[in-house]
Amino acid sequence: MTLLMYRLLPLLLILSALAPSVWGQTKTHAEQLLTDYQQARAGLAAEPVKCGFPALAALHAERTKNPDWQPQLQAAFARPSLPQTYVTPDGRFKIHYTTTGFDAVNPASTNAAGVPDFIYEAGRAAQRAYALLVEELGMRPHANDNGSDGPEFDFYVLDLGNLYGETILEFSSGSGPSYIRIDNDYGSNFYTRGLEGLRVTVAHEYFHAVQLNYFFRDVDIFFFELSATWFEDVAYDDINDYYQYLRTWFRNPDLPLNSTTNFHQYGSCIWLHYLAKKLDPALVRLIWDQIEDKPAVFAMQGVLDSGIYPITFAQAIQEFSSWNYFTRYRADADLFYEEGEAYPVVAIAATQKTSSDTTIASSLEPLAAHYYQFVRQGRSMQIYLHVDADPGRWAVTAISGSPSAGYDVMKDQGLAAVNLPALLREDTVTVAITNVGAPPSANQSPSYDYQLQIKYGVQQDLPSVLENPRPNPFRIGEGAVLVFPYRLAERERVHATIYREDGKVVREFNLGSRGAGFHSDLTWNGTDGSGERVSSGVYFMRLRAGDLLETTKVVVIAH
Repeated sequence: MTLLMYRLLPLLLILSALAPSVWGQTKTHAEQLLTDYQQARAGLAAEPVKCGFPALAALHAERTKNPDWQPQLQAAFARPSLPQTYVTPDGRFKIHYTTTGFDAVNPASTNAAGVPDFIYEAGRAAQRAYALLVEELGMRPHANDNGSDGPEFDFYVLDLGNLYGETILEFSSGSGPSYIRIDNDYGSNFYTRGLEGLRVTVAHEYFHAVQLNYFFRDVDIFFFELSATWFEDVAYDDINDYYQYLRTWFRNPDLPLNSTTNFHQYGSCIWLHYLAKKLDPALVRLIWDQIEDKPAVFAMQGVLDSGIYPITFAQAIQEFSSWNYFTRYRADADLFYEEGEAYPVVAIAATQKTSSDTTIASSLEPLAAHYYQFVRQGRSMQIYLHVDADPGRWAVTAISGSPSAGYDVMKDQGLAAVNLPALLREDTVTVAITNVGAPPSANQSPSYDYQLQIKYGVQQDLPSVLENPRPNPFRIGEGAVLVFPYRLAERERVHATIYREDGKVVREFNLGSRGAGFHSDLTWNGTDGSGERVSSGVYFMRLRAGDLLETTKVVVIAH
């Protein structure tokens, strides 16, 4: 047994005993989570583990569930004791370390403070993280730890095996203080080594400390990790440690955005790269503001559906899926991801080369996508999506073209038919099917069935009509959405207005250009233009699309 394994033995025994029950997950997932953590702390993991926070958060939940384990769990979460310290010039951070023994850092020093360069750079990274998160982005700082080991926020430098770092909670529920453990050298068993590994880890873990001053709930682990990984790249754009997680992420676009399977949450940082470039980095702070009141999935939905930004949550999820196609040789740093050329190519579920009509049946969880490719021989093409229920949670995107000739992207939500005119040559059309709806609850992710139908050389004439809204009456609540289905005979620009009985306008929607077919992308969550919930009463929705001008009535019930 190595010295490190001996030191960790009490913690490893606890992890093994608790594995089947932690975090409300299946036994298999919990065991994998804790096994990865055990192996990383012992330096035996096949791949370095980004962060110990998910495993420690799982153990944190056991503090209240298993009173008999309190002494052992308390020991596992106890602060280390190290003989030397360095306080950063701003007085905010204290780095605890040693230059002797198992946890020793390299004592080499070339800085004016006279401390090991590794420690000095850790302090600089902490100050940079604070400046970017708190002073620029406007996030709250870390919570006060009531003077534990001094008034500063504490980092402890230890040999963590091949675990980058971990943030330890020091409160029972809600929000509160924490401290951080980081590795002492980031040696050859890490993807990103030395000072670069140190810098991104300090940024990542310090964002966890900031997050914990908002609200902690276990179903939000995915967002804790994806946003901390996103912030690494904001703080150190040239290091790109997150690249190591993208290969698996792009191989599995059918995993939900909120999945934590196979470290999916780290690759999901590209969701915030998309939102920050498309909209505004400040959106990240707005999401964390809402996490105090609701799970992260619904906080993201709430911010994007508030009317502050020009697209809804569903539209953003659909566009995110199309951005994920434009990587590697298809990348365009101006239009899509800044670093997209370095990202892998997204997995294609199936490729068909035929001019015969075809139907593909499959299923998808919320916030996930399938990609199909169809090679056609100079014929027009019509794409249909058939579902049994809830058409508003589906989106279809058709992408044609090539890197040399350029790309055309056609997208519709709901059950709209996407029509592609015939070309004089063979070409490939990529169809992305995206489940753009939020899950029914933060800890549920059921699969929804669909049928993708491809017809060649056929285009049906469809009359334009506004159908009845659903549900009606509409009861406002978390995640509740009122859908106004409509059908277009041809592509038109769509504008809608919601107003009260007295004629006062409550909300306006400019959906842009929509193709021929059935649509259910016109949705309302019961808020006005400022994001405030409307009162109970009768409301009207007027739809204008080309020659179509129709009005429908809905009864709203506010809680």
